[in-house]
Amino acid sequence: MTAIIVWFQAQLIEARARAAEEAERGEIVEKVIIVAAAAAIAIAAMAAIAAAVDIKIAGLEL
Repeated sequence: MTAIIVWFQAQLIEARARAAEEAERGEIVEKVIIVAAAAAIAIAAMAAIAAAVDIKIAGLEL
């Protein structure tokens, strides 16, 4: 179990170092904005599909 914790800590330290290097170049902010925009588009598309399905279901007579 200790080996796993040590490995995880090493990975975390390495990830922080890489994040610090990329943050200096400003790439992380751009990536976050792009991912957030893509997520917003996906959520809007899911909402539109859900609304369309609700309308179709409401029109069915059983």
